[in-house]
Amino acid sequence: MGIPEPPLLARVFRGPRVESVHFGYVAVVTASGELIVAAGDPHTGVYLRSAAKPFQAMPLIEEEVHAVYDLSDRELALICASHNGEAHHVEAAASILKKCGLSEDHLRCGTHRPIGVDLGVVAEQPAYSVLQNNCSGKHAGMLAACRFHRWPLDTYLDPGHPHQQRILDTVASMSSLSREKIGVDIDGCSAPVFYMPLHNLARMYARLAGENPVCSKIYDIMWRHAHMVAGQHRFDTAVMEALKGKLVAKTGAEGVQCFAIRGSEPLGVAIKIADGNSRAVPPVAIKLLTRLGLLGEKELRALQAYVLPERRNHRHILIGRIDSPLDIQ
Repeated sequence: MGIPEPPLLARVFRGPRVESVHFGYVAVVTASGELIVAAGDPHTGVYLRSAAKPFQAMPLIEEEVHAVYDLSDRELALICASHNGEAHHVEAAASILKKCGLSEDHLRCGTHRPIGVDLGVVAEQPAYSVLQNNCSGKHAGMLAACRFHRWPLDTYLDPGHPHQQRILDTVASMSSLSREKIGVDIDGCSAPVFYMPLHNLARMYARLAGENPVCSKIYDIMWRHAHMVAGQHRFDTAVMEALKGKLVAKTGAEGVQCFAIRGSEPLGVAIKIADGNSRAVPPVAIKLLTRLGLLGEKELRALQAYVLPERRNHRHILIGRIDSPLDIQ
């Protein structure tokens, strides 16, 4: 018996005709693991990529490392971020390191063209700072924890490093998976990256929306400082600002998107676009959040750019749009 094909989640139009399509998976889960909504197989394995960041930050907060080094909530939000590399992101990453007695030379995340360059909010340059890496906050937070424990700094990204083992324990606990059932490989920023069923990833986000004090702190700093978590013209920032604490949003590379939704029954949402193209994420997420009762007319107006994202050519002429035929009850 073959593996079921994932359902159609998004259509890309050129004029009135469909030019491309994106398939994928959706899971909406409670903290206890009850599946509320699914599209495709909710147990499909996925890499968390940057959707792991709020959980990678948990040991630092549990052990009150942030208090020892007087890290602000803005700086803690950056530790959970996939940021644009804007000036305030760079300044916060540098500040975290300075407060710990470290510098950007300790970062092992490498450099890349900042996300904000393509969005027009970061200037094009011949070379970029490691502080503009979208993961620089996460790495600065890892180094802060290592400094606190007097653990080795040079090898802080080794999967066997004490801090990475501590993070793996956290991921296992939050996902209700044993360590042995979590795949561990290497992410784009050279940190360990985790692999698990989509259902368990959604369950992690449901727990992030719960009453655990560490989860509550991370949830609150993320939505209150949404501009630190992503930045200008980014879906995560826009949806958190529009919903004002009703949810926390976190993207991951290769078409991963997660939400932690507060309520009488906290929910976690995990979306995976099968071909890894993140352009499909916003319309799928908007359709799903609307069906879940999170988005009314006011919120949809604020998020209009993401409801049916426009496609424009190099002369900025409108040529099409992206929509989602996702059908959930």
